[in-house]
Amino acid sequence: MKKRSKFNRSGILTFLLAFVVTTVFVPIGKVGGEGAMLKTGNYIHSPAPDGGNSPDWRESGIISSANGVLFDGAPSYAGWMGSATSHSTVNVVIDLLKDYPLDQIRVVLNSPNKYWGFKDITVKYRPESATGYYIATRHVRTGTDLNYSVTIPMSNKTVRFIVLNIRRTQAYQHIPLTEVEIYKGTGVEGQNPKPALIEEGLKAELKKEALLADKFGQWMNETWSGKVTSDSQLQLEYANEAVALANVSLDPTTYDQYGGIKSLGKQASTAYFRLQTINGKWWFITPDGYPFIVKGVDAASLWETGYKTPILKPDGTSKQIFEELPDRTAYAPAYTRDANGEYVNFVIANVMKKYGSGYESKWEDITKKRLIQWGFNTFSKWTKPKNITFPYIQSLQDPSNLKRIQWTYDVFDPQSGPIIENALKTQLQNARYSKWLVGYTYDNEAGWNADIAKQVLTYSSSSPAKSAFVDFLAPRYNGNLDAVNQLLGTNAVSFDALKDTPIDIAKVPAVDVSEYIRLASRTYHSMIRDIIKKYDPNHLFLGTSIVPTWRTSLDWDQAAMQFVDAFSVDSYTRDASWISRYEDYGKPLLNLEHSFGSSERGLSYISAATMTTSIRERGIAYQAFAESQAAHPLFVGSGWYAYYDQPVTGRPDGESYNVGLVNQQDQPYADMVNIMKTAHAGLENVHLNGVR
Repeated sequence: MKKRSKFNRSGILTFLLAFVVTTVFVPIGKVGGEGAMLKTGNYIHSPAPDGGNSPDWRESGIISSANGVLFDGAPSYAGWMGSATSHSTVNVVIDLLKDYPLDQIRVVLNSPNKYWGFKDITVKYRPESATGYYIATRHVRTGTDLNYSVTIPMSNKTVRFIVLNIRRTQAYQHIPLTEVEIYKGTGVEGQNPKPALIEEGLKAELKKEALLADKFGQWMNETWSGKVTSDSQLQLEYANEAVALANVSLDPTTYDQYGGIKSLGKQASTAYFRLQTINGKWWFITPDGYPFIVKGVDAASLWETGYKTPILKPDGTSKQIFEELPDRTAYAPAYTRDANGEYVNFVIANVMKKYGSGYESKWEDITKKRLIQWGFNTFSKWTKPKNITFPYIQSLQDPSNLKRIQWTYDVFDPQSGPIIENALKTQLQNARYSKWLVGYTYDNEAGWNADIAKQVLTYSSSSPAKSAFVDFLAPRYNGNLDAVNQLLGTNAVSFDALKDTPIDIAKVPAVDVSEYIRLASRTYHSMIRDIIKKYDPNHLFLGTSIVPTWRTSLDWDQAAMQFVDAFSVDSYTRDASWISRYEDYGKPLLNLEHSFGSSERGLSYISAATMTTSIRERGIAYQAFAESQAAHPLFVGSGWYAYYDQPVTGRPDGESYNVGLVNQQDQPYADMVNIMKTAHAGLENVHLNGVR
């Protein structure tokens, strides 16, 4: 645990003010408009700032606009420090005490250094009479300038309450908020206002919602070319696309039926996908015997659960974020319910509107032709369409009733094997003779590292993993209990007693921790391999989709290599540098989740590493990334996550990312997929020649 230094309020204020005077800030002052600046009312922070200046610093209650740092016209600021446990979003609620017509709002967010900044800011407002909020802007930060401001024209809109939602790019980023300038417009001020809200009332404003999505699930607060305005527009788009794709199919002179490249020469055929090196380069070999690189797309099912969005609040009342929901009778398949709530899937509703009767088979026909035209050849992870014949990778999920350890489970538990076998055997038997199945992955992003070992060592003998650790450690020290006690700072009377003794991982030599994690990995991966081969000896085991530097360790990954046919990762990065971590082991490598996104149309990007500024730039970034991976001799394929965007109103876990090849209105991102098509056409040559 990190220690925190303690400062009194006056001490830190003196330090910060000393820092401030050496920093250049964006000038405070009006940037156009004619109205006077308002310095009226109260505001509250949520959470309280733990950086910046008094009186806002660490203040969780109401602050007067006349006294607070946000309205003082000076470089003093409120700040929220980043950490592993920091809030992803910080909020400010402002009560102007009565309705005012506003000309503009200007928000100044000056960063003391490069460790400060923000991902985006949403500014919402409501007049006193409204029960919900309207969105004035959602601004995504661009560039790296430390001095930054956002100006929002308000066009004389009537406003009493303003809410600022400011999001971090990543957990350790510090967020500054220097000034909020509110300029009065022309018109009549509110008469007979309700009393000023107290602290609880202002915090309750954060629970009030704003309209986000129109009847097609599109972001309401932005316009763009091609935005859907009617059912007839969708139907016309289908008619036009059906004509354009009418003759699309896999060219039999270039490809075998699976997408193998005939010009690269026929290899031995085993009737199933396999792996082979040719002139020092790894390739998949199709059932017909031709070299193949996975160019996959993830979550391609129309029924993918990640495309739905909740329509109820936690209290069971309806969310007030939708302009209009699809008719429940006409579009009943778009609605689902589970123990956690009720959901609507705008993708399904829009597909039903677009394709009409027999919508699913028509959608599948268009989807397959799209993917062929764009150069994709595999359903690479998660769900796939029901009736499209295409090579696919099957994701086997870990059962929910395993003995859990944080994000993973106890691989030493003797019940793990039978539980997993019982859960997987039917799936494996059903797919055993599929010629279209490339192979299996099992579980997802859940390796072991020192954090898991640390947790295990606190357990008692009721934990199979803890018992396995002691059984592993004893012979390493020749069964000498005294030596082990001295090493660990324990006083156990036997090795059995040591299994019930908490052990401080800091006392365990690093080499022992590493070897224990390797033992866990061998136990885990050999068990999964054996279960797969028992019920399906025909298909490949492609690993467990590890994120290279998160929730795993090189010890875990390296020990897996002897048990997998290929090693898979999920790497949302800009280039193939992740491969260097694994190239010494000589195993073929897959990257089964990656994508690039931009903050347009109400959506956001996944991480700073994969952020782009436009749809076309998403395609450019993909081409560079795909070619950098394909140039490596170990690389055998990747999967783009995902076919559709996530909903602008958030999927059940809140994610709302621009990751799709296609938006939720079933409109392909043409400027991106056309570049992907070009990239895919040359990937085999890049792999063959080892250069981009």
